[in-house]
This record gives sequence, structure tokens and C-alpha cells, in this order.
Amino acid sequence: MNKIHRLTSSRAFDYVRKRGKSVANTNLVLICAPTKYALRVGFSVSKKVGKAVVRNKTKRRLKEGFRLLLPHLDQRFNYVFIARNTAAECDYHVLLGSMKHLLYKSGMIINKDEFNAIK
Repeated sequence: MNKIHRLTSSRAFDYVRKRGKSVANTNLVLICAPTKYALRVGFSVSKKVGKAVVRNKTKRRLKEGFRLLLPHLDQRFNYVFIARNTAAECDYHVLLGSMKHLLYKSGMIINKDEFNAIK
């Protein structure tokens, strides 16, 4: 995932959390907030999920999954994915399925036919 698509500042995270709408499932929480700039995404994995190795592994899996989903998303929004405790035990395909479920549930998909073909 390119640097231009990253949410980096805590102000940006706070803005998305305050202004966005959230949807959740057992592994992840997704918060989406409109923006007048380009699409950006942030990932939050707390210490409750596990030690640093587990948190970094979970973030890498989420980033790769989002990279595949990026062309099919509404570009006028910022996204924040928050990992729940169960995300540490999930493999890549389960996390990708959870991300797809949340994005579909929130209505942020542009091309639903192509989106469903991603595995």
C-alpha cells in the first residue's frame, strides 16, 4: 500500500472516529468518514490483541487485504480499521473476508461484481 493512502496523524484518526459511521463484526471494526481529499486508511491494533510481533503481523495482513480492495472503494472517504482480540488468531483469508464484509455492510463498494471476485 502506498504512503499516500495512509492516515498518519492522531488528528486524522480522531476526525474519522468523531465524524464517521462505524460497522463491526467479530474480528474488526470499520469507521468511515467523508473527506474532501483523497482516500486514506488507518489501522489500529491495540496491546490487547497481543505482543508486538502479533500486532505487526495483524497490521501487515490488514494492509495487504486493503491494497487489493482499494480500486473498488469509494474514494471520497477515509477509513479506519480497528482489530479486535479475535483478529490475532485469524489467518489472512479470514481477515480479508471480514474486511470485505464490513465494506459491503457499510455501502462503500463501487463495483460489486468485481469486488466479490477478490479472494
